[in-house]
Amino acid sequence: MQKTVVITGCSSGIGRVAAQDLQARGYRVIAACRKPEDVTQMRALGFIAVVLDLDDAQSIDRAADEILALTDNRLFALFNNGGFGLYGP
Repeated sequence: MQKTVVITGCSSGIGRVAAQDLQARGYRVIAACRKPEDVTQMRALGFIAVVLDLDDAQSIDRAADEILALTDNRLFALFNNGGFGLYGP
């Protein structure tokens, strides 16, 4: 059985590279992105993708329901990469 990994923050950077690497290693990757246009882009790259805005409780609930349905409640791992960097002195 193929193992499924959900990665948040997949639109760029570490999340996107991790998604590509894990998919290349044979994992089923569900890419979670905040913006619908990023979800469309990830789907065009061959990923299963869901909209997930970690600052919106309804978005979290919808994404969780969708992910549970996609995985038949059998998730192997969650790579919680979503968020933002804030640089200062």
